[in-house]
Amino acid sequence: MEFNEKSISTNLNTKIFGKRIFFFKSIKSTMDYAKKIAERDEPEGTVIIADYQSHGRGRFGRIWKSEPGKNILMSIILRPTIPLEKFSILPFLFSVSVAEAIEKNTNLKITTKWPNDLLINNRKFCGILMEASITADKGDFVILGIGINVNQSEFPKEIQDYATSLYLSTGKVYDRAELTKDILRQIEVDYEKLNKDRDFKSVIERWKKRCTMLGQKITVIQSGKTITGKAIDIDETGFLLLEDETSKIIKLSSGDVTVVK
Repeated sequence: MEFNEKSISTNLNTKIFGKRIFFFKSIKSTMDYAKKIAERDEPEGTVIIADYQSHGRGRFGRIWKSEPGKNILMSIILRPTIPLEKFSILPFLFSVSVAEAIEKNTNLKITTKWPNDLLINNRKFCGILMEASITADKGDFVILGIGINVNQSEFPKEIQDYATSLYLSTGKVYDRAELTKDILRQIEVDYEKLNKDRDFKSVIERWKKRCTMLGQKITVIQSGKTITGKAIDIDETGFLLLEDETSKIIKLSSGDVTVVK
């Protein structure tokens, strides 16, 4: 099962996403490279994908660790036409897109965890990262990062209790090129629909149907501060509504969430 620019682009049949593909056997960060070429007006839908990243990025400057030749590590250049204040909806949209594409290829049930994780049986196998370059009140471009543990069979000791992969969850080895194509197709359909009909509410509703943490007691670490309470809801802009121990409702834009068992 080859994994390269040709195997991904063959019979892809998308309008925009993946029409231009930059493939690397090894790169420092697909996010960094995508930003660099987006600043040179590389078109929307351009995909940067790598077999290995030495400094792949997660949230809060963390390193996304991934074995070479096992997973899907890609960044996509977006130039959204939706209002700037709605950009926060995009990670929720693409989380659902990726979940649906993966479910078509597996017998797995994919769940979401705020703000940007996809889980199998409460273990993370995919992270969605979004970085926007904003000029004045206009969004120049958005870089969407997707990291998926596909065929990885083991993880570093510090994360092995809460990380998984499609292989570990099913016992099957997956064709990464075919899976990448299905993801790009689904992302394009959902992205075009959002740009056209601007139905932001339905995006959050689709995401919430997959979320198992709502209604549960959680802890959120934000800027070094730990907040404990009940996850009440996700609002229309993607903020988490948390009811703390004093019954006060707190609105959070980001943070590390742990469900209290």
